[in-house]
Amino acid sequence: MSALVDGFGRTVRYLRLSVTDRCDFRCVYCMAEEMTFLPRAQLLTLEEITTLSL
Repeated sequence: MSALVDGFGRTVRYLRLSVTDRCDFRCVYCMAEEMTFLPRAQLLTLEEITTLSL
């Protein structure tokens, strides 16, 4: 299996997946002042996330 390399030529050694769009930390890195969250029906299920990550 070949290594996964990003657009800057860096080898990706891990994958971080979020199972929700609602972060509890509320930091400015990923949360805007006025957030609009996706409806639950538009989020992937845990089973779909598992299928994609394997």
